[in-house]
Amino acid sequence: MSKVEFASREWLAALRSMLDRYTALAGPDTTLSICEVFTGVPPHLDAGGDGRIAWHCRIEGGKVTVFADGEIDDADIKTVADYHFILPFARMKLEPGTTDEYQRQQAEGARLGKVKHEGDRSKVPPAFYGMHNELAEMTA
Repeated sequence: MSKVEFASREWLAALRSMLDRYTALAGPDTTLSICEVFTGVPPHLDAGGDGRIAWHCRIEGGKVTVFADGEIDDADIKTVADYHFILPFARMKLEPGTTDEYQRQQAEGARLGKVKHEGDRSKVPPAFYGMHNELAEMTA
């Protein structure tokens, strides 16, 4: 698997493809909206000129019905994170040996204002759990 830069157009295209696959695995009752916003992005990724990259998706009836650029306020699950803070997490595979450290560092990031999580994470279908690790393997 070739590596692609975190939050680049190529990375977002891979994420979109994975969302289709993992949503199909989650089943026809899956309904969820997700939004991620990365702040302080590197200039070469800053197409909008505001230092941010944002994407969102809507999953209804087990299908991805929307996958688009931009921030939404009504997502079931939303993360706003500093790009450079979240990058190591994007590359980290979640395994029994890394989960506690991942959670500890996320809590510290929240305390420092580097990451903010909103919404009920229990809404994430268990079938989605492998998506993070698949993305981590390809994230440069």
